[in-house]
Amino acid sequence: MVHNAKTAYRIQQLQAASSKTIWKTIYHHNTHHKPIPPLNGQTTFRGKCDTLRNALFPPVNATPQTRLPPGLLISTKDIRHHTKPVTIQETHLAIVHLKYGTSVGPDDISYTTLRHFNTAAPHLLPHLFTAYLTWGTHPPEWKTANCVVIPKSGKKTYSDPKSYRPISLQSCFGKLLESIVAKRLSQAALTCGATHPSQMGAQAENSAIDVLLRTITPIARAISLKKAANKTPLRPAVLTHDIEGAFNQVYPATLREVMQQRCMPQYLTEWVTAFNTDQKIGFDFDQQSEQPQPYRCRLPQGSPVSPALFLIYSNAMLERSHQSHDVIDTSYVHDVCIVQIVDDNHQSQHTPRRKD
Repeated sequence: MVHNAKTAYRIQQLQAASSKTIWKTIYHHNTHHKPIPPLNGQTTFRGKCDTLRNALFPPVNATPQTRLPPGLLISTKDIRHHTKPVTIQETHLAIVHLKYGTSVGPDDISYTTLRHFNTAAPHLLPHLFTAYLTWGTHPPEWKTANCVVIPKSGKKTYSDPKSYRPISLQSCFGKLLESIVAKRLSQAALTCGATHPSQMGAQAENSAIDVLLRTITPIARAISLKKAANKTPLRPAVLTHDIEGAFNQVYPATLREVMQQRCMPQYLTEWVTAFNTDQKIGFDFDQQSEQPQPYRCRLPQGSPVSPALFLIYSNAMLERSHQSHDVIDTSYVHDVCIVQIVDDNHQSQHTPRRKD
């Protein structure tokens, strides 16, 4: 029905086009793209797919990870047995905040279709999503994505697979459920101490602006203050670093242990385990589509729930008791910034920070 509706719409537009609008109409409906040149000597579609997969989705360390020591992480509140059904209002808010106009996944179901469906039968989606969360499962059809590659601008050559940016087109149906789960994960993580307010992004009521203000405010204050004796301004020191391959370094088994030690809701832990199992992705370019292959990365890029899960995982890594207590640390998903104020004698001036 979706394919037929799209075809009928295109035919209608072409029939209604005039001599002044025909070229614009054809441009918007032209699906031809410039073929990708040979990649590392590979000229066939199969060879290009293998080259892109090895470069953009490198295999992760398959060595079994050591289990976390019991009691390594502290939970501020035990909410393991907390559970609640997905409500009509919760589903409606998730649909309202969807990014409409995005490409559809392998099932060809768009956000607009889901919105109309929910308007016609507002009780069905909450009932369906509640069942998935109750039983801790995520349909395999929603764990398959089409991957298109977009050339990065300004590259000297496009024969290098790293000159392309992968865009995963996942099921809009699945991403709607993931949006609901992401919000629940963020709220639960803050409640039990799995994340910290200094972690920005993927959490409600904070943004990149909050990161900027939290970083520059102590720096600006230190520069403006002068020591009473010799009028020497304090010196701010800033250290920034990026966690390379962030989502790809999250081990599902370790993530599960982190959530369990944080005493997060058990139904969320079970659903996350199912979500991270048997993910598949297939490349789509040169007017050809690849049969979906196992997704070798840990957390899928482009998923609404991946940033929230990474915050829970990274907070367990960055929460160290031996860190200095005179620094202000801020993170935005996988980008971390540490600010420390020192005087000319390199003596730290105490500034408030999170308590690990």
